Amino acid sequence: MKIGAWFHTADNVPLDGQLALAAQNGITMARCYSIDYARQAAPALRQLNLSLLAGLRVDGPALVADWRSQLRLDEIKAYHNLGIKLDAICVGNELREGGDEPGKKKFTRNLASNLVNLLNAYRVWLSEHHLSTPLTYAMEGIVFDETGNFLDWVWQVMQACDIVGINSYPMENAGWFTFGAFDESRRFLIDSEIRKARLADYEKRFRLLLDQVRKVGKPIFLTETGFPSAVGYRREGERLIVPESDNAHYEQAMEEFLALIRRVDDEYGNPIRGMYFYEWRDNLYHAKIWNVEGSPIHVAFGLCDRNGVPKMNLKSLIEKMKNGESLE
Repeated sequence: MKIGAWFHTADNVPLDGQLALAAQNGITMARCYSIDYARQAAPALRQLNLSLLAGLRVDGPALVADWRSQLRLDEIKAYHNLGIKLDAICVGNELREGGDEPGKKKFTRNLASNLVNLLNAYRVWLSEHHLSTPLTYAMEGIVFDETGNFLDWVWQVMQACDIVGINSYPMENAGWFTFGAFDESRRFLIDSEIRKARLADYEKRFRLLLDQVRKVGKPIFLTETGFPSAVGYRREGERLIVPESDNAHYEQAMEEFLALIRRVDDEYGNPIRGMYFYEWRDNLYHAKIWNVEGSPIHVAFGLCDRNGVPKMNLKSLIEKMKNGESLE
């Protein structure tokens, strides 16, 4: 299983240094959400021999209104002209109707059918240019019903993809929204019994996911994964939220989480081709901290703190994950 990450530039820290440190620690892939970012990252990616999960922007409401408005053939061509290894083209990320407010966002039948049209149009372009780059789409939890099964209209999206992409986190709603999410994070990290129960619940959902994807016979990317390291926070000024992390417990929890992923993946015959951590560094300027989603815990998802210092022995952990050594 290949290991990658998303590397933000919200505080203007150069990408080349971030990517170099990640490569030293065993990261072999990066994820991006736009061609402009990819152009910026390309020189370092080439130098470090890192591959890229390349993102094509898709606006959900505009897709529903007219899928052709979201066809960006100039961008898919530009990705292939960068001279870097492409793991796949990710056509959209967490598309929604109803807005971003918790409880209102929906992955609708119209979104699904028009996304399939878009994927098929990109596939025609790839074929015409004799390219075999896989296509995927990064789904989120709203593609499942209350029992954890895919909504009926999601199956057509998976069929249209070469790789099934899913943003998968061992977290429930309370762990995402409002400042109460910091309390949820603290309990998950500090209390081993609570963590055991939550990971057991995640494993049930994860197995159900793999059971369903097995029916379409497609490999899987965990296009985003991870969890926060914060056990609290402090404010700097009026709007800067600074996480207070417990790195020792975070490392222990991460070892348990990754051991779960690898054990279940092995049992299912290794359908997971790669996983991308969200994210490489803490991001104190993430848009979701203060927007309508109200998710200040987004400051604390980094494998490194905001200064780029790893929160754990990343190199050892990633090597164990790749080589099948004990993580627990």
